[in-house]
Parts: sequence; structure tokens; C-alpha cells
Amino acid sequence: MKKMFLTILFYVSYFTLSAQSEMMSNHDSIIAEIKSLEAIQMKAILESDTLTLKKIWAEDFHVNSPANNVVNLSQVLERIRNTYIKYSHFESESEYYGVFGDVVIVMGKETVTPIGNNPDSGKTIVRRFTDIYKKINGEWKEIARHANIIR
Repeated sequence: MKKMFLTILFYVSYFTLSAQSEMMSNHDSIIAEIKSLEAIQMKAILESDTLTLKKIWAEDFHVNSPANNVVNLSQVLERIRNTYIKYSHFESESEYYGVFGDVVIVMGKETVTPIGNNPDSGKTIVRRFTDIYKKINGEWKEIARHANIIR
């Protein structure tokens, strides 16, 4: 009886650890995918590459912007086209990645220097941000963003 109990305990422990290991591996893989998208997105923003951004951002993408309003995808793309969103410097430090199934939340800090048609053009701005990604049709898409200026 004791031998059977130990055998069952061994198999339960083994499968539990295997499942946890697989989950952690999947978790790390998802974070790596998101980090790759973050790098592509930063480069696209610096280059005003709206075609790339449209691939990363969901059709119903919304931003709670540092300008204290909520804007949708087309409004954000228009702000990029008219250089309201244009930077000579963009540095981002992601501090937290939360993986919740098909949703990932990223939080951190970023430093930007706007240029172009922005009232803060030439100033260095430090912001806190939260980005939310969701897996849609097998691809990670950013669905929402919140950024606020640190005063």
C-alpha cells in the first residue's frame, strides 16, 4: 500500500512539475514575442511608419493619451502623419509583463523628445505607460495604451 501511494505521489508530482515547466516556457515565449513587437513598434514610431503600426495595432486600438483624451486608431495614425506624434528620441523601459492567457499587460516608463507639430517640441518628456496586447486570429495585437506625463 505504501509503495502504491509513493508511486502515485511520484506521478502526480512529476506531471504537476512538467505542466508548470511547460507553462513557464510558454510564458517566456509570449513575453519574447511581445518584446519583439515593442522593438518593432518603437522603430516604426521613430520612422513614422504607419503601415507597420497598422499591422501591430488592432483595428479597435485606443489610446488614453498624454494629451488627456482618448483617441482611436485612425486618430493616432493621423497624429503621426501630421507630426503631432514625432520624436527625435524615444527610450522605453518595460518593467512588468503580465501574461493572462491571450492578454498581456506591459507597464513601464518612457522618455521622449517630441519634434514637429507638438506643443512640447524640443522638451524631454518622461511618461508612465501601460500597453495591452491580445492574441487575435493567432497574432499578438496591441489593443489599448495609456500614457501619462510624470510632472
